[in-house]
Amino acid sequence: MVIQSPTNAAKKVEVTTKSSSLISLQSRGNAFSFSNVTGTIAASLAANSSIFSMRLDPSAGNKNAYIERIRITFTCLVAYTVPLTAGRRLAVYRGSNSGVAMSGGTAITTVAKKHSTSVNSEFEAAQGGDVRISTTGALTVGGALFEANEFATMSLVHVGNAGNFLESVFEFNANESAPIVLEPGQILAIRNPAVMDAAGTWQASIRVDWYEEDSITI
Repeated sequence: MVIQSPTNAAKKVEVTTKSSSLISLQSRGNAFSFSNVTGTIAASLAANSSIFSMRLDPSAGNKNAYIERIRITFTCLVAYTVPLTAGRRLAVYRGSNSGVAMSGGTAITTVAKKHSTSVNSEFEAAQGGDVRISTTGALTVGGALFEANEFATMSLVHVGNAGNFLESVFEFNANESAPIVLEPGQILAIRNPAVMDAAGTWQASIRVDWYEEDSITI
């Protein structure tokens, strides 16, 4: 028996079976990583502002991105007027394919390959993707419609004094979890669901680990 990919005739394997189950071995794809730091974010950042965004190339065809890990470190630089504030937080969202270019902040044109011989990431500018991080305020994310439910929440209620910091690591690759899947044109963003209250300024470092692979067609 020969198992062949429905989209690529060159991808096929011959198997022999006697009333046993067939198992399909799928490549994990090419792995990448991003790490960078925002500028000093000004006080009173409006609710639902994006401080980091990465959009998969809208023309990536059959290729998806699988987000495995997100690490965020928040440091308060200037104290908030009310250091202890209920609802202060950052959260991870997925946005729709708007087809409109993103802008603002610092554009990251390339990302790190975890294997030096990997193909280039579909998030890189040369491939049609877009990665950017805030300098002092919100990014313009091209009118994307973000999903109502966040994937992960970083509570900042208690870190409103100068010098307070907090690190959160969100794992999406453990046995009880699964990667966040981005299809071509979709956006992963870190946003603040509630307004950042008065006077406080802050900085965030962000790391994202993911891999890219053709979607599975059965």
